[in-house]
Amino acid sequence: MIALWLVAALLSAAAAALILHRAARAGAGGGVDPTAAVYERQLSEIDELAERGLLAETERRSARAEAARRLLSAADREARPEPAAGRPAGRRAVVLIAAGAPLLAVSIYLAIGSPQYADQPFSKRLAEWRAADPATLDPERMVALLQAATAERPGDPQALYYLARAQAASGDMVSAVRSLQKAVALAPSRADLWTAAGEALVAEAGGEIGPDAKAAFRRAVALDPAAPSARYHLARANLAAGDVAAGLAEWRRLAAELPAGDPRRAGLEDEIAAVVRDGGLKPAAASAAAVPEEAGAQQAFIRSMVDGLAARLKAQPDDPQGWARLVRSYGVLGDKARRDAALAEARRLFAGRPEALKVVESEAGGGK
Repeated sequence: MIALWLVAALLSAAAAALILHRAARAGAGGGVDPTAAVYERQLSEIDELAERGLLAETERRSARAEAARRLLSAADREARPEPAAGRPAGRRAVVLIAAGAPLLAVSIYLAIGSPQYADQPFSKRLAEWRAADPATLDPERMVALLQAATAERPGDPQALYYLARAQAASGDMVSAVRSLQKAVALAPSRADLWTAAGEALVAEAGGEIGPDAKAAFRRAVALDPAAPSARYHLARANLAAGDVAAGLAEWRRLAAELPAGDPRRAGLEDEIAAVVRDGGLKPAAASAAAVPEEAGAQQAFIRSMVDGLAARLKAQPDDPQGWARLVRSYGVLGDKARRDAALAEARRLFAGRPEALKVVESEAGGGK
């Protein structure tokens, strides 16, 4: 801290010295204006040219008049009093300002800051964000929180999945795609990760379903034939390619399978009607079926996903992989109480099934 104060003092002194030096030069700037001598020499040269016959009499009179006018103007400037900066009073004002500015800066610093304040390490802020409700965090803070979680659990695809969603919410689709690619490399048998990777590729391409996105959706459907978002996008790709019959047939099958109260069903039925009416797909079309999460819920998306998984396991508890994912998700979010409660419930459910319990405890190891 002493070094900081010394450097600040030296910089202030150097700035003050520069100001005083310029003020002194301004004060010493009085005397004869050198331009007057130039105009006097110009008058002599005009007369010399006229005597040698190189300048007509009319031109000589005009040139002498102009040179004389400039000479009088220069003489008038010499007669004016020196500027305020050059007077003793002006120089005193400059000295006071130069000396007072550093003192004023120090006073302001002592009023609103202090070298005794403790720093705020990034780890401390992460701990505060981890303890907060995810719905209150903006996407950038959520990204920072989940990046720390993935650094602690580099082999956990669930942490990468949540990180990708937060990156997408913050508008960083390139990073979201990269995170999901890492996730599917760690867990290539998870259809939801392949679907999310395809959705991220579509979003990055501005809605276009390219070859990489189609490959991801096909892999998702191969792992889970009922995957609604993957099937939606593959049918949409057929419509975009001009295969209206195949695309509509798949959309109709998907709409029939979705529950009646599912908002995606209503949105998909509207798209089907639009395609039938227009004879094809319009590029600007989009529906709730394409995006499993509503845009307005981005802030609380991660917590809502975990809560949804917990609700599903409560209704259908015979799912060791689901319990492992739930325990791991609570670990990613730093919710130790819920993580331990979920793990205890899974142990109770699968107490008589060692193989199932082994799946829960081994795959949930990243969340401990």
